[in-house]
Amino acid sequence: MGTYTPDQMHKILGFRVEITGAGSGSDVDSAWETCTGGSLNIEIADSSTGSDQFHTATPGHKYVEELTLRGPMTSGRKALCQWITETVQGKDWKRTLTITEITTDGSDGKTYTYLDCFPTRYVFPGLAASGTGNLYEEIAMKPIRLELS
Repeated sequence: MGTYTPDQMHKILGFRVEITGAGSGSDVDSAWETCTGGSLNIEIADSSTGSDQFHTATPGHKYVEELTLRGPMTSGRKALCQWITETVQGKDWKRTLTITEITTDGSDGKTYTYLDCFPTRYVFPGLAASGTGNLYEEIAMKPIRLELS
C-alpha cells in the first residue's frame, strides 16, 4: 500500500476491502483496521537466470510484496471464510482484492486492486478468559499484480 507520513496516516480512518472472484460473489468489509505491505517493488540488482557461462540477468524484475490485513473479527467476512474454505478444498484459490482507503471525513481515498491473490497465512484471534476487548484476526496474502486508481 506504500509508505505514509504521520500526517497522511491521521487522515485515514480504515479500509474497505472487497473480495471477488471464483464464484465467491462479492463481499465488502470495512472493519479492517490495518493494511500493511502490498507495495510494488523493482529489483535493482541483477539476478542471474542462466548458467554462469552465459551471464544472463533480469534487472528491473517487478513484484508485489505480501499484503496483510488485520482487524476485529466480524460476521461480515463471508467471502473471506469462503475463500479460505475453498483454498483448503483445492478449488480455484485466486481472488481479486480491491482495497479503498476510508478517510476521516468519510470519503474514499486511494483505491488499490490486487489481482490473482492467494492466502499465505491466517492468524486466528487469540482467546483468553481475561480478555474483554475485540478479537483480532489477521490474513496475509500474496498478490501477483497491482492496479492503482
